[in-house]
Amino acid sequence: MKPLLEDQLHQHIVDQANVLIDRYFFEKDLKFNVMNYVNHKFDQIINFSQFTKIHYDIFRDSYNKEEEINLLTIVELIILASDIMDDIQDGDAGDNPWADVDLGQNLNIIVGMLFLCLKHLDEMNIPDFMKEKIRSEIHLATLGSINGQHIDLSNNISSESEYLSMVSLKSGSLVQLACLLGAGCVDENTERIIKTYSRQIGIIAQIRNDVNDMVNGFIKSDIINKKKTLPILYYLKLQKPQFQIVKEYYLGNQPYSELTREEISDLHNTLIYGGAVEYCKVMEQLYLHKYKECIHSLNIGSSDKEKLLHINI
Repeated sequence: MKPLLEDQLHQHIVDQANVLIDRYFFEKDLKFNVMNYVNHKFDQIINFSQFTKIHYDIFRDSYNKEEEINLLTIVELIILASDIMDDIQDGDAGDNPWADVDLGQNLNIIVGMLFLCLKHLDEMNIPDFMKEKIRSEIHLATLGSINGQHIDLSNNISSESEYLSMVSLKSGSLVQLACLLGAGCVDENTERIIKTYSRQIGIIAQIRNDVNDMVNGFIKSDIINKKKTLPILYYLKLQKPQFQIVKEYYLGNQPYSELTREEISDLHNTLIYGGAVEYCKVMEQLYLHKYKECIHSLNIGSSDKEKLLHINI
């Protein structure tokens, strides 16, 4: 059987997610909200399942359409649950539909989606040893991401190394899950390499996200919450007088709401034009280089390496 085209695959993921929601969530309002969340989120670009698909295509010995669709759907539902939790904790739900649902119901939905994935895994038509491996990867990835998220929420990071360690847990764990669920059973060395570059992908994506959130600081909550992201750490570690406004704000007690319009403008201009954006681009390129080195070390064909090198991060 030939692998599905991208558009076909996307629709199959959406359809399968709705089938699972209809099967396991029988309370009317609960079902409506979860379907609404899924259809809203999945209507956008589905990123994580692309990691699963590419690794499935490269490392699996045979193609099974049903298995592939199930794995991709599980990955996207876990990521959606993580995104909702992240938005709630950061206060950044924006115009997402979960912004209009109360906290208690959203927490119930998050837990429900995670258990839905584990329940569906139990019912998949795959060998028991594969179920156990997938279950183990889900447990490890979600626990790793939760630990990373807690460090992030604590906002006590003071160095670049602490930031990278946190991001590797928070974001890298979920990328690792997506990649390993696709790869299936591979040898120890290959699995080690996949884990390494999965974390690197997570770091690259988070650096980009942090820069974007800093530039859009009036919209996102990172600046308001004084979140110590990589670009902010750049300013905090440098002893330059022009960065004093950043240090006074991030290390002081004055809330964002008490800043004057002029202070807000000066702060925002310093953050954008003070050099942190360029610094983060250098860090991004460093991890892209590490990622490429890992891909070239894999014992796979050149065409498969090209697929991984051109993955959409």
